[in-house]
Amino acid sequence: MHGGNFKLPRSGMSREKNLILILLALLAALVLWNTFWWLARIALFIVIVYIIYLVLREYL
Repeated sequence: MHGGNFKLPRSGMSREKNLILILLALLAALVLWNTFWWLARIALFIVIVYIIYLVLREYL
């Protein structure tokens, strides 16, 4: 009987912990995703500028 009584609060706590962990994981994923796209845009901008520089150097 005691095992059943102790299992219920633990499952509730683990469910809350899982919910908090899932929310933290989603938050971290969003931050990393935004950071990834920010870095990708900067890298793309640098690549485009470098390509323009190479083209201008070839033709000027």
